[in-house]
Amino acid sequence: MAEIHDISSAGWEGVNAQSHAETPQYSATDQAQIDKAIAVMFDSQQGQEVLAWLQEAYLHQPAWAPGYSTDFGFFREGQNTLIRELMARMERAKER
Repeated sequence: MAEIHDISSAGWEGVNAQSHAETPQYSATDQAQIDKAIAVMFDSQQGQEVLAWLQEAYLHQPAWAPGYSTDFGFFREGQNTLIRELMARMERAKER
């Protein structure tokens, strides 16, 4: 049986490995439904309060500061990206 190389394999085999996982495919209709669901969820007064809190707690805070590990900056940017994605999907739902 052939050995399967993935990103966790040692050496160049890991670096050059191809992903064996299938990327989920979403149709435009699926994306529109998700966008609409997110927009509806955050459209209520409580949803607006949660969104405002997320923005204050994450987006309006430094992602990194001197002396912190660089990993912390990557982690924080991941948090920020999630909130930006939610906001972009809400805007996209309004445009449709």
